[in-house]
Amino acid sequence: MATKMFDLVPVLEDIKILGDKLKTWIECIECAGQNIYVGTTDGCVHYYMMGITGNSSGFSYQSRLQQQRIIGRKPITQIIAAPQINILFVLSDGYITALNMFNLEVINNYIREKIKGVSLICTNETPMSKNPSCVELCIGRKKSIQMYIATSDRIVSSTEIPLYDPPLSMVIEDYNSCLVKSAMDGEYVCLASSFQYVLINVKNGRNQNLFPITIEETRPIVKRISQGEFFVNGPSSLGMFVSTTGESARAPISLTNVIQSVAYQHPYLAFLSRSKVVVYSIFDQKEKQDITFKHGMFVCSRDKKIFVPTSKDIYMLCPIPIHQQIKGLLKQGKIDEAVKLADAGIHIHELTAIQHKKMIAFIHKFAGFSHLQAREFDKAIHELDQAEDIDFRHIISLYPSLLADSCSVSFPDDVNEFYRSILSVVEDDTNELQNAMTALLEYLKNIRNGVTANRKALDTSLLKLYIELAQFDELINLLNDDNDCDLNESITVLAENERYHALAILYRNYGSIPESLELLIKLAGEEIDDFTKPSLRYIADVIARTKEPSVVWKYTTWLLDQDQTVGAEIFTQHRVMNESVDLLKPSYILDRIEKYPLALRNFLEYLVFEYRIPKEQYHTKLGIIYVESILSLMKDRPKNDDELARERNCMQTFLEDSSLFRAQLLLSRIQNTDLFSEQALLYGRMGLHDKALDIFVNRLMDSTAAKHYCATFAKGKNSEERRKIYFLLLSAYLTSRNVDANIIPALELLNDRESDIDPVRALQLIPEDWSIGAICKFLKYSVRSSMNSARMLKIERGLSYVENVQTKHAYRSTVNLTAVKITDDRICQVCNRPFGESKFVRYPNGVIAHLSCSRNKNICPVTGRNFCKEG
Repeated sequence: MATKMFDLVPVLEDIKILGDKLKTWIECIECAGQNIYVGTTDGCVHYYMMGITGNSSGFSYQSRLQQQRIIGRKPITQIIAAPQINILFVLSDGYITALNMFNLEVINNYIREKIKGVSLICTNETPMSKNPSCVELCIGRKKSIQMYIATSDRIVSSTEIPLYDPPLSMVIEDYNSCLVKSAMDGEYVCLASSFQYVLINVKNGRNQNLFPITIEETRPIVKRISQGEFFVNGPSSLGMFVSTTGESARAPISLTNVIQSVAYQHPYLAFLSRSKVVVYSIFDQKEKQDITFKHGMFVCSRDKKIFVPTSKDIYMLCPIPIHQQIKGLLKQGKIDEAVKLADAGIHIHELTAIQHKKMIAFIHKFAGFSHLQAREFDKAIHELDQAEDIDFRHIISLYPSLLADSCSVSFPDDVNEFYRSILSVVEDDTNELQNAMTALLEYLKNIRNGVTANRKALDTSLLKLYIELAQFDELINLLNDDNDCDLNESITVLAENERYHALAILYRNYGSIPESLELLIKLAGEEIDDFTKPSLRYIADVIARTKEPSVVWKYTTWLLDQDQTVGAEIFTQHRVMNESVDLLKPSYILDRIEKYPLALRNFLEYLVFEYRIPKEQYHTKLGIIYVESILSLMKDRPKNDDELARERNCMQTFLEDSSLFRAQLLLSRIQNTDLFSEQALLYGRMGLHDKALDIFVNRLMDSTAAKHYCATFAKGKNSEERRKIYFLLLSAYLTSRNVDANIIPALELLNDRESDIDPVRALQLIPEDWSIGAICKFLKYSVRSSMNSARMLKIERGLSYVENVQTKHAYRSTVNLTAVKITDDRICQVCNRPFGESKFVRYPNGVIAHLSCSRNKNICPVTGRNFCKEG
């Protein structure tokens, strides 16, 4: 394989303690930190201290024997270290013995009830009890598994779960824990029996059968991979990944060799076969490395280390530093796998958070320049954008001519070895250069809305890109939108490339209106040429932006000569008119545009309908314009002409909306014409509603128009005026020359609840031969309305009475009203004469005087106190 993941290095070679006994070999290994414990077939436990020596050119492991302890005559089948309580649990001949981790002394009375018949043992490094000073053990027996809790002084049984078949291999996993970092943890046990794999929940005893196996064909192996996930050696040479839900989130590994043992160190699985160790990645389930290794007994992962012993030697798969692995993957173009491996570096604590961030950034930069070299510009920009120490300015700097002059950036030093600019990549290939610029353009457009810092550099580069790629419409849109292009540099670039339309927009954006207008008018007059040209309405918008009236009129006059409608929009749409500025007052504007009839009309319509100017001469002038236009069209157009109909509709709308014109003047101009609707509306504005309605009823015979007339002129009037107008219409119907034809409109008018007609006067006018049924709806509504009015009047009277009582009560509560007793000896406090039977007054301060002695009811005649001011 091109990328090397592990080096095979010796840890213990030719272990001397085995002596010359050919039948004695290594049976099991345990590791805790630098402490290595070796169990042999002769029943002995050996304790070594592993040390590392070396320099920058390489390193090696040296191990020194510390202690050894003979447990019995049977092989040591398993050693479990519990560093939390400094105890080794040693399994031999079906019994568990507890030893001190450092002197290998047997701890007497630790296991008070002998644990026998044990086939397997494993620990839960994150106890379900969450007690850091205890260790949970899962012990496999012939027909059961049993949970034990071990502390520093004893071991106690907690739960036992029966089995149908003895376990051959097992691990524990805590599905609910999110802090698991070891191979065995929690409440789920995955084990292999002689015929199937089983998943057991040790809390509730529930088990789930996974899939069957045949011992003769498949060696049962179980390894914990990550939280909630196990690896098992399945049938047909498939390595299966199984979760605690019984499902698989990864594809299986297809194993080409018969495996004897497996170890896991994230993110790699190491498989031992007869002649080699093969390393697979769990990311893509593919083989990454194979190491020739004969006579291996087994492979095991202990304390994040992978050991591979022979009968007398112990080797370790020492991982290549992760940054070297990542660089190897990058050279093979395996970008995604490199990112996953960097994430794995955090998981195994080989990388700090800061190192991880730098490594991810390096991966994206390397990938970006690799794609760049391959002329895959979209992918290159995408990868570079993912690097946290790279922003869009660095990417633009790959295109030297596109970076803003005011922007100075350079790529980080870690890309020096593979840095390439676009020009060096595309060389003289114009098409590829265009592709590269197009990729940059799409990137800048996508990020533009989210960029706040260094916006000037981005917008200036976009401007240059649009010019280079001849996307002139997009250039205009950029400058018309909110932008932060560098003014001086953009002016230079646009002028050099003769993009005058864009330059005019840029001038406008930065307030240089005269310069902008000069260019725009030259473009419109074809004095200069550009791929895009401004519309007249755009020029009007620019004119409206100036604050100087002389500039406004200089260019407005030119614009009126080109298009009167657009020229008038400077005042009607952009609201340039200002009554406080002489040159922009309505009267001055009207004088200046008098020779432009269409502009004059549009401006007068704006004054009347939108600005609502309350000046009779403007309203009358607009009315005269309508009349003259209609009379001119009537000379050579048929009555049903569309343009004539539109003009008449405009005038009728004007007559309905405005009341400030001289109606008599307008009427005199159309008196002898067929403009009967207009005549009627003018009569209405003169208050002659009977004449107006007579035209609608007797001449036009249009009941709909007559009713619309009443609604228009009754709007905003008091009840009496409204009733008068509607009654006149009813009267016109019933006294018309063709009464029979108007009976239905008259009945509809009476029965329409929107019509406000005095019922008494209506009944006096209605013919006696009309049936009650015909006017039943009118009568019902009139009676109800009258009754409602009477009831409302009573309510108003009642409310007024209550208000009067409340006012009197409030007054009496604020004035000290006490009885005044006048006796023969009671005298006036002003003239000192008795009252007798004379009239008297009492002031709020208690002073009593003759009515004739009190000159002012608000001022006390004795004290001069003004009660009105106090109140």
